[in-house]
Amino acid sequence: MVLLGAILTSHAFGENETKSGYEDLPEFGGPEGVSQSLKRDDEKRESTFQFDGMQRGLKPYFDWKRRMKDEHGVSLGFQLYALYQDASSSLDGRDNNAFGNIFRFFGNWTVFKRDNGNLGRIEWRVESRSNFGSFQAPGSLGAATGIATAVPGFAYSDNFDLDIPIVNWTQGFANGRAGYAVGRLAFDVYLDAFPFQTFSRGFLNRSFILNPTMPTTGVGAMGGVVKGFVSDNIWVGAQIHDANAASGDFDWDTVKEGEWLKAVEIGYAPSFAERNARRIQLTYWEKDARTLAGVSKGSGWGVSAAYKLNDKYFPFLRFGHSDGGGGVAAESAVSIGVEIAQRFDETWTIGAGWARPSRETFGPGLDNETVLETSYKFQLSQNFSLTPDVQVVFNPANDPSESSVWVVGLRAIFSL
Repeated sequence: MVLLGAILTSHAFGENETKSGYEDLPEFGGPEGVSQSLKRDDEKRESTFQFDGMQRGLKPYFDWKRRMKDEHGVSLGFQLYALYQDASSSLDGRDNNAFGNIFRFFGNWTVFKRDNGNLGRIEWRVESRSNFGSFQAPGSLGAATGIATAVPGFAYSDNFDLDIPIVNWTQGFANGRAGYAVGRLAFDVYLDAFPFQTFSRGFLNRSFILNPTMPTTGVGAMGGVVKGFVSDNIWVGAQIHDANAASGDFDWDTVKEGEWLKAVEIGYAPSFAERNARRIQLTYWEKDARTLAGVSKGSGWGVSAAYKLNDKYFPFLRFGHSDGGGGVAAESAVSIGVEIAQRFDETWTIGAGWARPSRETFGPGLDNETVLETSYKFQLSQNFSLTPDVQVVFNPANDPSESSVWVVGLRAIFSL
């Protein structure tokens, strides 16, 4: 049996700061984890418009969610992401715009919970990702514009059919400071996860969401992770995922091929309570050769650091290196950025990234890519945000005729 786990913790909020009382849900994995998403969406936000009538109309729904949690240990939520992007140029025969969506219904059922923080629960997420109408999905815009590593609409794919990519058993131990789980997993919740490895903040480009030197596998891979604090400041972890899993495809047979994505990590935080806002971590990974897919084995490492200075500034730094195998996008990469809190729970993000494309994945002789991105997230209501975004990618590796590609976009997030 393969174990999957992560640090299980809770963050204290007053009851008046949440809609359904999810403030005490123990967290699991990175910011794209089920519990983190439930807690984030349940927070009461200071928004530009309050829409009091709408909030009164939704109150019975949120009260029902609270009762489900209190009486049955069941928490649930919905998310809908929509992203439109338009690029300044594209390759011959390819479109220069894209429009796609991500839909999620997710939740967990806490089977038991001890006073010391140890618990056992089942987590799930139903998900689909697709394009709108005749548009290509934003995840395809990089290839359409000749961009290799700095994909401008990362994760918004058009081949992710309705699936249950997350179904797992999670169990905490060591007074909630460590845990394990087993089941179908989203690898990005655990592999080199840190505060900005999420679709919910301001960044859209892969350079800032998922290190281009890190390998990927399908969302919904069978596998596991175990993590835990071994001192007041240090945590260690290990994980393994089916290397042949395909997003949007509930196929158990790929495990029989016996090819795996494996990683170990060590991290430091000033204290256990600060690990989500002030941390640095080192991840080493290896990915087996995928025989049927014709992809070579690979290995590499990555460092991610984030340090929230105060309630306003949240800077981060990521860098990594790989041997170019395992289907990775880049041999070397670095990104740096900052999130700046504004009024009404709004945020302004600015970032810069650089990457050397993998010669094994894309071929030799390609230019290094550099990306600049900035966005502003408007929290228009408790449950709805709009984020205008501007990116420029210099030296798109697969289109030497262009010195730069500009991409403007608009993202909407609706959650319940």
